[in-house]
Amino acid sequence: MLDWHLQSRQLRRLRRGESMLQEQAATNRFLVERGACLFIGADIMNATGNYATHEMDSCCQPNSTHLAYADALQVLDHCCRDVSPKIETIPLTAAVHRVLAQDVVLDRDEPPLARSAMDGFAVLNGDGVSPREIVAVNYAGDVGELRLIPGQAIKVMTGASVPTNADAVVMVEHCQVQGVQLNIDALPSKSNIRQVGELASRGAVAVKASQMIGGPELAALASCGVDAIDVYQRPRVAIISTGNEVVPYAGVVRSHQTRDSNRIMLEAQLTQYGARVISTQHVADDVELLSAAINSVMSLADLVVTVGGVSMGDKDYLPQVFKQLKVEQLFHKVAIRPAKPIWAGHHNQTMVIGLPGNPVSSFVGAVLFVRPIIDAWLGDFSRRTTPRLAIAGVQFQSKARHDFVVSCFDAESKIVPTHSSGSADWRSLATAQQLALIPPNSIISSDDLIEVIPV
Repeated sequence: MLDWHLQSRQLRRLRRGESMLQEQAATNRFLVERGACLFIGADIMNATGNYATHEMDSCCQPNSTHLAYADALQVLDHCCRDVSPKIETIPLTAAVHRVLAQDVVLDRDEPPLARSAMDGFAVLNGDGVSPREIVAVNYAGDVGELRLIPGQAIKVMTGASVPTNADAVVMVEHCQVQGVQLNIDALPSKSNIRQVGELASRGAVAVKASQMIGGPELAALASCGVDAIDVYQRPRVAIISTGNEVVPYAGVVRSHQTRDSNRIMLEAQLTQYGARVISTQHVADDVELLSAAINSVMSLADLVVTVGGVSMGDKDYLPQVFKQLKVEQLFHKVAIRPAKPIWAGHHNQTMVIGLPGNPVSSFVGAVLFVRPIIDAWLGDFSRRTTPRLAIAGVQFQSKARHDFVVSCFDAESKIVPTHSSGSADWRSLATAQQLALIPPNSIISSDDLIEVIPV
């Protein structure tokens, strides 16, 4: 456990890292406005297991620019402000994994009447420990509009209503019963009665808007008597994987071919984020085929996500195709590792994101850039972009750009990288729980505080 002084020191350190990020962002804007080039070093893991950087980068070419991560998010946020989320009313039974559009409030005090917190006997404190007569039994669900008079007790079960003038419920374990006579060891130190409105008052918010609905939220909504709720419509997403080397994952695969695993991963990932995937397909590296495929879904989808074809290879045609289709580019290449070659744009009301083809890059790019767009359609762009604090289990290090390290919790609940050999190592995703954020030019030592984004 970190002591207060250490936590304060690490928080200041994180703030300094954020200041460096902001300073880099300002520098990037200055250079981009003047048509300058930005050369960002690539990152690798060194032999000690710590994350460091290397000065080589095959994607860094003359006349390329790399937007800072904070700036890229700001660009997307600004573009998404034109999004008008639509609301629909659905049955509560169909609400799992949907996002609530309006607060839901309690329709009555909770509990609505005084209830026993345990099995026992409702008594008046004024009788002290004198013997009492048991005059009735109240079970949960009984109407139970009873009052006690001195010398009486009523047996009550957990959740049963108690007499309106009862002072306390004595636990069964502290009582002796002989026929209808009750003897108690001592009066309880607390009433053991849940009073009207003790948990919450009528009109209190039970489930907040923008909350994704799971089992606990369904229980809370049902407890408010809700049978239909207003939710945000799920944005429609089309996914297109690309590459001549990519073949169906379930078929025969040769040594020079790659299974189409990114597409099924993204379909599950984006569905989990709240989207409705309306189309998935694979397209070869051919300008005409790519153009036809993207054009066919742009009018049907709120968001088009492509995989591969956005870097600097001879057959990375997608930036050219997007331009031909008059998709307005927002940015291409962000100063992050992995997923640096990511492409973003929009055509009318349809957003377009071009993810890199390596599995880890594709996954991380979806977390960082696709999920906020989906969240914008679900009412709040920044709902899941705010990092949380955790404790680093190893040393992390970065140089000129922001690192997002696919990570998990170790046995001590500290953040450690998943075993990875680079952005093509799809095995590292199987244990992914968080992305560890390493600001540019930073060292985060083991046991330091570290920012993470749940995946």
